[in-house]
Amino acid sequence: MNHRAMAMNGVIVGLLAYYAVLKRQEEEEEEVLERQHKSQRGNPYLRKRRNKGRFVTAFENMTQSPRVFIENFHMSESNFNYLFSLVEPYLIPKRNLRSDAMSLKTTFAVVLEMLASGNLHIQNGSSYRIKKQHMGATIDLVCDGICSALTSEFPKWDKENMLEWADDFEKQWNFPHCIGAIDAKHIQIKSPLNDDDDFYNHKGFYSIVLMAVCDASYRFTFIEVGAGGREGDTNAFSHSKLGKAVLSDSLEFPGNELLNGISTPYFMVGNDVFPLISRIMKPYGSRKRDVPERIFNHRLNRARRCIDNAFGILCAKWMAVQRTQLSNPDTAQKIVAACCSLHNFVLRTSPADQYLPKDLDAHTHTHTTLVELLSFRGRCQDYPKYIRDNIKEYVNSSSASLQNEAAEV
Repeated sequence: MNHRAMAMNGVIVGLLAYYAVLKRQEEEEEEVLERQHKSQRGNPYLRKRRNKGRFVTAFENMTQSPRVFIENFHMSESNFNYLFSLVEPYLIPKRNLRSDAMSLKTTFAVVLEMLASGNLHIQNGSSYRIKKQHMGATIDLVCDGICSALTSEFPKWDKENMLEWADDFEKQWNFPHCIGAIDAKHIQIKSPLNDDDDFYNHKGFYSIVLMAVCDASYRFTFIEVGAGGREGDTNAFSHSKLGKAVLSDSLEFPGNELLNGISTPYFMVGNDVFPLISRIMKPYGSRKRDVPERIFNHRLNRARRCIDNAFGILCAKWMAVQRTQLSNPDTAQKIVAACCSLHNFVLRTSPADQYLPKDLDAHTHTHTTLVELLSFRGRCQDYPKYIRDNIKEYVNSSSASLQNEAAEV
């Protein structure tokens, strides 16, 4: 009997333990269901998005006042709708969402207004009644969509386009053979979570580098963003896709043409941080310069200011670039790239007096052959200086109207 009693007691204890496990599993399942239920119900403030969110209460009113709409989105309503039609396919979710999910147009509007105003992500999300946890993913989604939809806003670097850019620079800025103005801009970001020194620049703050080239009308023809601020302008250029192609002479520029009777290549203009090579012209150094060199510098700097103006317009119209990026470096990179794409899009589709600041100053693959190098009777490394001297002679001979002005500088 004692053995039977002990066996019965063991069975009872086992059953009790089994039922205890089942009960705990049921409680855990109930907790999961409760969390899901709460998530579906959401925050009462956020649940009123469809009735009281900024898109519902303010967007329709802004469409009735074109000036106010442009002030908030930096483009007209027609441009907004056209751009949304281009970006919308990249915003369509891969699965069905709840009935109270944001509309695609709301998703697009909240990010576009954030890029234009430079407001904090949480501030814009709150006005549109979007969870702050969702804003990061929403920004990534829309910025990726903008960059994908507006890829064609950046022209190809082929010979035909380069000749057109050079013609514009000569007509608008009186500088020959120039296909673009090049420079780099440091975009300030918050300290990365791992305190990565690769982003800490010589100016004393964390940044990513925007390397860009623009044409004579302030349109970006090339951008590359994401290099750590520690690299500086020179390294960011040499490590960029364009820099590697230019330094290796693998980019197909138009063939050299005669300038003052000398075979002269097409090139970009930059400031002192860039190397003086046959494809990049920069001003004469800070030593005492004679009048012809000062005139050359004056004329080159007028052409080079195009990239300064392009960066200025970018920051004035898409203030997310101007403000310190509080997101991680990857998201910051997407934001800057999207703003550059929007700059080109609006510059092309909007009237100049609507987008450009009112006070803006409006004024066959060939290599450098041995025959060309021998024609100037110097060392190969001196060829860029020879080209710069020839351009100096050219602009001095054809710039009588500007000589007095430059000589006084």
